[in-house]
Amino acid sequence: MENKSANKLWKESKTTLSFKEWIERENKKKTENQEGNFLPFNSGVPANVIKDSLDAAKQEVQALGGYKSQTKTVFGLNQGVLVISGLLIVGALGYVAYTKLKNKK
Repeated sequence: MENKSANKLWKESKTTLSFKEWIERENKKKTENQEGNFLPFNSGVPANVIKDSLDAAKQEVQALGGYKSQTKTVFGLNQGVLVISGLLIVGALGYVAYTKLKNKK
């Protein structure tokens, strides 16, 4: 038997009850039969508790993965130092190329 969502089962039942009332009725039936329950539409857990637990899990995963936030490094080198050294190298190569072209004439 395929697993269907509570919403799909409610629609297929073609009941006149609202979804909330239908879920409560089904949960009471299932409790009596010990088959399990549907999850309630409003779980009663405050949103900030869920958000805090998700943020904590996200930070833990980032820490385990070696993620460092707010660091300005490229391949472990400071981004500013890398840009300045790159400009110096490009400038030096440009100067060498310019002097060789000037000496050819």
